[in-house]
Amino acid sequence: MQLVYRFGLYSVLGSIALMSLLVLPAMIGVLVDESALSEFQAGWAASIHFLGGAMIALTMAFHMHGLDLGRISIAAFLLAAAGDVLSGFTADHAVVFLMVRFATGLGTGAAYTAAVASFARERHVDRGYGLFITLQFIISGLGLFFLPVYSVFLGVTGMFLVFAALDLAGAVLSRYLPGRATTRSVGRSGKTELHILLGKAVLFGTLGFAIYEAANTAQFTYIERYGSALELSSQQLGSALMIGSLAGIPGAFSIILIGTRFGRKGPLTFGVAVAVTGLAILIGTEQLAYYMLGSVLLGFSWAFCLPFIQGLLASLDPNGSAVAAGSASSTIGGAIGPGLAAVVVGDGNYHRVFLFAIALLLTSLVSFFLAGERPERSQTGET
Repeated sequence: MQLVYRFGLYSVLGSIALMSLLVLPAMIGVLVDESALSEFQAGWAASIHFLGGAMIALTMAFHMHGLDLGRISIAAFLLAAAGDVLSGFTADHAVVFLMVRFATGLGTGAAYTAAVASFARERHVDRGYGLFITLQFIISGLGLFFLPVYSVFLGVTGMFLVFAALDLAGAVLSRYLPGRATTRSVGRSGKTELHILLGKAVLFGTLGFAIYEAANTAQFTYIERYGSALELSSQQLGSALMIGSLAGIPGAFSIILIGTRFGRKGPLTFGVAVAVTGLAILIGTEQLAYYMLGSVLLGFSWAFCLPFIQGLLASLDPNGSAVAAGSASSTIGGAIGPGLAAVVVGDGNYHRVFLFAIALLLTSLVSFFLAGERPERSQTGET
């Protein structure tokens, strides 16, 4: 039972750190509608935020075995809180806002990396990540419903102040994270962080993770804008996005039940196929029911695949260096995705964004296959 409590704590902290991603399409909508930022600027603001997170995660990956995760997370959340407060008052000044979002990304990126590395130090890590992703999609579903509905009352300032309050709560809870990693396992294997990160499985796994997240954040950034272009009401749009996100709950929860008994290649192939189907539906129709169906399939797929990807990386180093590298690569993908989508979308051609996401998803699947069977053979502690 203590393991469940620890998994729950890590999940809460990781979800707070990911809040800007979990409500990304609604946040983009608020920035475009309630500030002077254009769709292009709002998309790049998201990219720069994620870029800051990627940079700090990659730095942490090379020093993971000696880091005190609790202390780092406290400092990171305090930085993120300050950045979110400033973001609420600088959105009408694009250059300053972009700089502030980069600094905020440094904080949230460090806090997220500390949370996911904490999972790697526990047994049954795949199931822990399943719980983590389940919570993410619950929060995302609620946020995607309430933020568009109440955006007129909150505005940009109110939205970022809510984020800052959550950051402060994360700083308080971070004292329960693990301290420094033990180095006994590293000493027995003779492998340092650098040896682990340069391994074939880690390289292909992290590359696939980056491409996978780029695909998902690309479509996720403009799916709300696409719904607005279809002239859906705020209630219809919020409901569709909420239901789509909540569809991720059974996707993520399934790994808690099945673990890795079917390996990872088959489930990842299935998950990517579901996402491609959802994007094809969005491209092929402009009706509310199909918009909602496409959102549901995308939400299920995203949540279903993530625990398998994170579990694959966590199995390579119990002290979390591979997971930290995965955090960096996925955040780089998250940073690139909205920016590339901002280029692809042009004057509002959202179908091009969805086609671009399909190509990236298929490329990521190839990379996961090239990672080979090594992660599955090295997996320990599964039940």
